[in-house]
Amino acid sequence: MREPILALGKYEIIQAIGSGGMATVYHARLSGPMGFEKPVAVKVLQDDAAADEEIVRMFVDEARLGARLTHPNIAGVMEFGEADGRYFLAMEYVDGMSLSMLLKRRPKGKKAKGLDPAAAVHVTSCILKALAYAQALPGPDGKPLAVVHRDVSPQNVLLDRSGAAKLCDFGIATGTWRAEKTRFGLVKGKVGYMAPEQSAGGKVDTRTDLYAVGLTLVAMLTGSAPFDGKDTGEIRAKAAKGLPKDRVDALSCDDGLKDVLLRALAMRPADRFASADEFLKALTTAAPDPTETGRVALAAALETALEKPPSTRSGTAKAAVAKPSRKRPSTRSSETADSAAGIRNVLIGAGLLMLVALALALLKIGLPD
Repeated sequence: MREPILALGKYEIIQAIGSGGMATVYHARLSGPMGFEKPVAVKVLQDDAAADEEIVRMFVDEARLGARLTHPNIAGVMEFGEADGRYFLAMEYVDGMSLSMLLKRRPKGKKAKGLDPAAAVHVTSCILKALAYAQALPGPDGKPLAVVHRDVSPQNVLLDRSGAAKLCDFGIATGTWRAEKTRFGLVKGKVGYMAPEQSAGGKVDTRTDLYAVGLTLVAMLTGSAPFDGKDTGEIRAKAAKGLPKDRVDALSCDDGLKDVLLRALAMRPADRFASADEFLKALTTAAPDPTETGRVALAAALETALEKPPSTRSGTAKAAVAKPSRKRPSTRSSETADSAAGIRNVLIGAGLLMLVALALALLKIGLPD
């Protein structure tokens, strides 16, 4: 059992597992009587962010929405609180890694390689189930909350060792439930996974998230981000123009899946799927029964990615054995040689004194007292 590095209320913080512009997420545990222990993730608002009233309102809104969202494909919120002057969210801990980390786990110098198509479709179906639930979730007035996540991307998809996928981080989500409305022209989200209208600062709705799901599926099939560039400005400019059709045509997947992607990635929101449910139905038609096959393939990919790489130290040691080299004498060997030389010198000196004494005796001259 790892020792906690600090305590935040009733939660023992073990280590940091992620950090963004507003908050840091920690792996923690909740302990109780009789050896009870539960792993949790604790999201703590950073000190400078806590001084910003708008950011605090967003954090509270995230907690309010998270308390409503209860779904197998959404990383749930357990508690919102304040301890030692710091706001925090206690959330479900997913034992695995984010989708973005999985896509980055490849040998150094090797070309990017995507996931097995079945695994990619399985993860996509999990994201769509989460979005369909959030979009249809009724509010206090009984009307759908029409949640728009606005930040669907590999970084916000968590994968556990069993092959389950969970959407997380509704921190910048919007909808009828949010206390603070987003100003027109203000862009929030990851530029590399934005729909054209979002990157241009225009109005967003549930179809904006479906575009981001399409880009996430492209990333899974290729192993690399849909748009590249030297800075966020260049990437955002490319995102505003949409993903070129030839990029989809070049994917290594069935034509049926390509057709689904082309509709999800349509420039005009009206040409996309109308809802996450509609997207999901088209996906399962193009790739029947992705759940079991995809889950097994995803779990295998995670198991490989979570394995510890070979120790560099061990490899160096083997090389040293295989390649002979001149060795300097050890300190202990040098000390032994010096001791032997000293004894030899003492014996030589004693012998010389004996010879001198013998010569004086023969000459009848006594040694001085």
